[in-house]
Amino acid sequence: MPTPDHRPHIEQSAELKALLAQQKPTPRWLYRLRRLTRGTLLRDTLGAFLVGLAWCALLIVLVKACTPEANAQPLDIDRLLPALVKVESNGNPRAVGDGGKALGALQIWSVVVQDVNRVHGTRYVHADAFDPAKARDICRRYLAIYCTPRRLGRAPTMEDAARIWNGGPNGHRKSATEKYWHKVAQAL
Repeated sequence: MPTPDHRPHIEQSAELKALLAQQKPTPRWLYRLRRLTRGTLLRDTLGAFLVGLAWCALLIVLVKACTPEANAQPLDIDRLLPALVKVESNGNPRAVGDGGKALGALQIWSVVVQDVNRVHGTRYVHADAFDPAKARDICRRYLAIYCTPRRLGRAPTMEDAARIWNGGPNGHRKSATEKYWHKVAQAL
C-alpha cells in the first residue's frame, strides 16, 4: 500500500476537502482571544483608547476656551456697582425713569424693594432709592437673592449680575439684557 505521500495529488486534495468540510468554523471570539493572548489586540485596543482619550481632552479644552464663561469676569460687586450707577443714571441720585417707576442712581423699581424686604426682613421704602448708600444696599441684597451659584448652577459672573439687575430674576437668560451688559462692561 502506498503511503499518503505517494498517492496522486488529486486524491490528496479530495481527502483534504472532505476533512475541511467536517471541521466547524472557528468562532470570531476565539480568534480575538488568540490575538489577545499574543498581545496584539490588547496593544491595538489600548493604543486606540489612548488616542481617543487625547482627542477628547483636546476637544474639551477647545470648547472651554471658546465659551463665554471662559472669558467671564467673576462677580465683584464693589467693581460692578459704580458701573451700574454710570449706566443707569450717569451718577444722578435724584434720577427718575421709566415713567416714575424707577428711582435713584440705580433706577430701582418698587418690586425690587419688595423682594429685598420679603427675603431679608428689611423695611426699605421705594423712596429710599434716592439715598445712594441705601440704594447700593438694596442692589447688593437683591443680587444676593437672585445671583447665586445655587440658582445659576455655576459661579455668578459680572455679566450675570448686571443682566439680572436689568432684567429681573431670570435676566441672565434674556436676550433683551445683552445690550445692557455691553454698556456695563464698557463702564467697568
